[in-house]
Amino acid sequence: MIHLRGTKSQKAVAEDLQIPVSTYAMIESGHRFPRRQLQMKLAAYFCVTVDELFFSSNDHEMWSNKIS
Repeated sequence: MIHLRGTKSQKAVAEDLQIPVSTYAMIESGHRFPRRQLQMKLAAYFCVTVDELFFSSNDHEMWSNKIS
């Protein structure tokens, strides 16, 4: 998401999505995994699929390392 966010701040994206900045920051940093509804909202915002956003090979490695 950092790459997709580009030069926009976390605060700007969170405001666009109408979610707390802390929630967005935790999702982006991998400390929180969003519920399905927010996954879809984020994917639509960034014009990608949920799978591309959350289940790419790089993200899979990040999440599996967090679980280990």
